[in-house]
Amino acid sequence: MARNFAPLLTTLFHRIEKETRVQQRVKSRCNRTIVRFVADSIFRPLSTDPVRLRVSYKTPESLLGEFTRSVGKGGVAIESRKNLSVGTRFVFELSAKGVKSPLEVVGVVTECRAVSKGKFLVTIRYNPATDRKGLDEVLQRISESHKYEKVRKFPRLPINVPATEEQPYSAAYVVRDISLGGLGVEVAAEKLPLAVRVGEPFFCEIQLQGGALALHGEVVWTFSPPVERAKLASPCFGVKFGRLRATTRDRLQRILELRGLPPPPWRARLSFGLDAVSRMP
Repeated sequence: MARNFAPLLTTLFHRIEKETRVQQRVKSRCNRTIVRFVADSIFRPLSTDPVRLRVSYKTPESLLGEFTRSVGKGGVAIESRKNLSVGTRFVFELSAKGVKSPLEVVGVVTECRAVSKGKFLVTIRYNPATDRKGLDEVLQRISESHKYEKVRKFPRLPINVPATEEQPYSAAYVVRDISLGGLGVEVAAEKLPLAVRVGEPFFCEIQLQGGALALHGEVVWTFSPPVERAKLASPCFGVKFGRLRATTRDRLQRILELRGLPPPPWRARLSFGLDAVSRMP
């Protein structure tokens, strides 16, 4: 199960609140001006270094899944009893078994507003760290583990891109993984849409830096959970790409290296059947 950053931040905020109350009690006993000055100096932050939080995952795949989910979403809004300053920074160090260098995600407080007495809504923006060492090592581990895969031809990257169809009452989809050969899609509904059938033409546009990436293919498998497991699993389906142009494969390869993605939130548009055929290049 993926470990989300929000519970860690909530725990951290509670710890900060507790330490702040202790500081206030100590400072309230400092009656003389010089002592108050010393107390203020002690409790004033002397460093702008970010708060570091470590999160461990069982596999490189689960680590990368949470990384793309968080960075692709762009951020989170959580409740706190602490009024945090805009610009406060957090660094999440993500680690997994077999990965020596942690993969870092930077969180920055972009807004903190009072919602009720003693409660604040804190908005935190996520950004990947500029150092790719940890990220490249995770990608390499996933590629190496694929050598023992007997079913799929290409290693798949957990990517978690929300998607919709361009029509009213579209189901909500998530492109959960992607490779040079195809992609997997999860449906946020109790059952698969009628248009999602094995053999159905498929078209996907993922918004990237420099324009949309157009991917075409067909649905090759579907899954609908039994009624008794409907609350534990979501319907999903797999797509096999058709013959892609060289330029398209090059841009797809950049996605698989997590390069060239647009600023969050990430988005994609899906089409099926005749609608998909009409959009194919």
